[in-house]
Amino acid sequence: MGEFGEAAPLPPYPLARARRRGRRPEGRFHPAIEILWAGMIVALISVAGLLALSWIQSQGAVAIVREQAVAIRQGQLERAYDLFSSSYRTGMSLPMFQRWLRRQPTLSGIQNLRIWGRSVWRGTAILWGSFQDDLGHTYPVRYSLVRENGDWRIDSFQVRAEVPESLPNTERFHYI
Repeated sequence: MGEFGEAAPLPPYPLARARRRGRRPEGRFHPAIEILWAGMIVALISVAGLLALSWIQSQGAVAIVREQAVAIRQGQLERAYDLFSSSYRTGMSLPMFQRWLRRQPTLSGIQNLRIWGRSVWRGTAILWGSFQDDLGHTYPVRYSLVRENGDWRIDSFQVRAEVPESLPNTERFHYI
């Protein structure tokens, strides 16, 4: 106590200066790491939101593709033809479509249609996937769809056959 009954002043907090001088290096970067983590979380949430939105927007297009595959499998070619866009139908008549399908036996046996890639933008959709035929062979497929009068319509599709790579090129087409 002081002369007049006052308490003696306390010395300054001893660790106050030591903390400033003796910070660990990671202590300086701690706020930056927190900001980085927050940014990564926001980015992940944004990407997840965009993927969910794209998936939701593409559901109608996927339903049309599945509907056409079922119609072709059941032999309802007029129903399958009606699911094409007006521009596709302008270039290919129903009899031409029927003849083309007769030359494509893999399409009449579509099973296990899987759509694993989707892209939707301003009234157009691109779908990537694959299907199997009756023999279990897998074929990659790509559909392009457009919106007409509020409904999705197939504008084009491409099917590629997978050629087995078990034989070298010289023997693959060798006839016995």
